[in-house]
Amino acid sequence: MSQHTFATALPARLAALAALGLLITACGNEPAEVNAPAPESDQSTDPSSPGDDEEEQGGDGSAGVELTIERSLNDDEALSPEPGYEEGTWTLTCAPAGGDHPDPEAACAQIDEVGAEPFVLDTDDMMCTMIMGGPEVVHVTGHVEDTEIDTEFNKVGGCEVDRFESVETVLNP
Repeated sequence: MSQHTFATALPARLAALAALGLLITACGNEPAEVNAPAPESDQSTDPSSPGDDEEEQGGDGSAGVELTIERSLNDDEALSPEPGYEEGTWTLTCAPAGGDHPDPEAACAQIDEVGAEPFVLDTDDMMCTMIMGGPEVVHVTGHVEDTEIDTEFNKVGGCEVDRFESVETVLNP
């Protein structure tokens, strides 16, 4: 009868652990199909296809984006607003770009890029740095496509500063 010693059992155990590591590493990684068709896009490449105007505009023929942007300053006198920041109210529409926003084309391009997420993102339960970015406060109401918007942007905390900066061209062109 053979006896197993530490020296004879170790290589077998190491081999088993290595095999387990390879299995864990490979879990969930399915190989891609070589000749799989490309996923279909939500947007048509044919500009004359029906429904394009409806996609950019609300179902009632209104613009796909209609926002009222009310800019103010909080009462913290220790912080200075960014140069050029002024209190006031603007309107912004997209598709077609318009309203009395100072740069509606750039603002609409930024909304096309980021979508409605910054307008509906709730940072209350997020872990954020305690950065005080400035006294700027912007209340935005309206809609981005089918998403109703009623939110406030400010620069109190790192998450809110990031959120503000993600739509900087819309809020502070």
